[in-house]
Amino acid sequence: MTALTVCSLLIYGIVMFIIPRQYTTLSNNRVNSEIDRLSEEMEGVGLAAAKEKITDFCRRNHVAALLAFGEESVSFGMGFGEMDHVVGQEGNYTVSMALSLSDAEGGLLTILMSSGAAGELNRAFLQIAPLIFAVILLISAVSAWLCSRAIVRPVLKLSGVSKRMAGLDMTWRCEEGRSDELGVLGKSLNTLSSRLVKALAELEGSNEKLRREIATVNAMESQRRDFFAAASHELKTPVTILKGQIESMILGIGKYKDVESILPQTLHEVERMEVLVRELLGIVKLEMGAGGKEPATVAVHEELREVLAVLSALAQEKGIVVSCRIEEAFLPGNPALFRKALHNIVGNAMRHSPEKSQVSICLTGECLTVTNTGASLPKEELGELFTPFYRVEKSRNSSTGGSGLGLYLVKKILELHGLGFSLGNGAKGVVFTVWFGGGSPK
Repeated sequence: MTALTVCSLLIYGIVMFIIPRQYTTLSNNRVNSEIDRLSEEMEGVGLAAAKEKITDFCRRNHVAALLAFGEESVSFGMGFGEMDHVVGQEGNYTVSMALSLSDAEGGLLTILMSSGAAGELNRAFLQIAPLIFAVILLISAVSAWLCSRAIVRPVLKLSGVSKRMAGLDMTWRCEEGRSDELGVLGKSLNTLSSRLVKALAELEGSNEKLRREIATVNAMESQRRDFFAAASHELKTPVTILKGQIESMILGIGKYKDVESILPQTLHEVERMEVLVRELLGIVKLEMGAGGKEPATVAVHEELREVLAVLSALAQEKGIVVSCRIEEAFLPGNPALFRKALHNIVGNAMRHSPEKSQVSICLTGECLTVTNTGASLPKEELGELFTPFYRVEKSRNSSTGGSGLGLYLVKKILELHGLGFSLGNGAKGVVFTVWFGGGSPK
């Protein structure tokens, strides 16, 4: 508003300065042209006709004139006293020319041109200056208001939007009703906002996935550390026992003098350690991905029958009755690994069942269910059964025949084959279920 007011006043001042001077220049040029024409018209005319022409000339051009001939003189436009007063004033000047009249001798015409018109214009400009200033202020105020409505306010809104964008606040939308540059900018900001929201959502999804992967890696690393710590403990125990027995036999201490009776116990510990090492090596191979190098089709029913044949001696030893319902079932995978998983599942059911109990096995194309009746698991320990070296028997007594790695190895093999599984207490006993279609979660 201030800039518009100052510019308007400056233009008004320039106009007030230039127009009177330009008017004076144009007026003088016009009068001079009229004088030249008057000089041509008065050549050879009479005195009376000359007076009429001079009178008409002075009226048209707003000048004064003095005609002298002989001893007489006649003034036009003002009296002699007035002419004597204005002649010589600043801005006034005179033009004289000789006339050849037909009935008078020695005619001399003097024309007086005044700058009064220019002065009147200056005074008029000064008189209306307050009104012009008020009009300029009003127009400036209205123009500033319209400018703020049409340009400044949208710019301020866009500025606020940019600040919110800088703070990653995308809960806004620019109006798209305008067709000018500000409207184009608003549409561009809306498009940019949509793309940023999409990019941020994808980035957040990637970050969440990365956080889950990091958590999984950390959990696996923690499990690996726990596994090797437990493995060290499990290997240390039979090695310590073997060392003690062998040293005692060498020194002939107490009952160890009878080497022949102690050697079977020593062999049992060696066999137990051999089983443990073999299972550890199997787990290491699975961890390194060696189990997936031989893709084939697993005939689950055939592998299950072979496992039952191997474990039949254990069932007879404990008087366990095995009831089976076996249908054909196939799945892609590693037959040797899957046979190991089946051996551990069925073997655990037989070893942890009471004598003369029953183990039920049901195989269909959808799942495998193994139930050992007469047994149960503590509910608070169900989540720990697949942990390496975990035993329900807290004393870790080797008489149970387990190393604590059987179910952990089963878990790794089933996960390698992409199968779901569960272990829990059923209506008749402990139930282990494997779903061949991915099935229920474990």
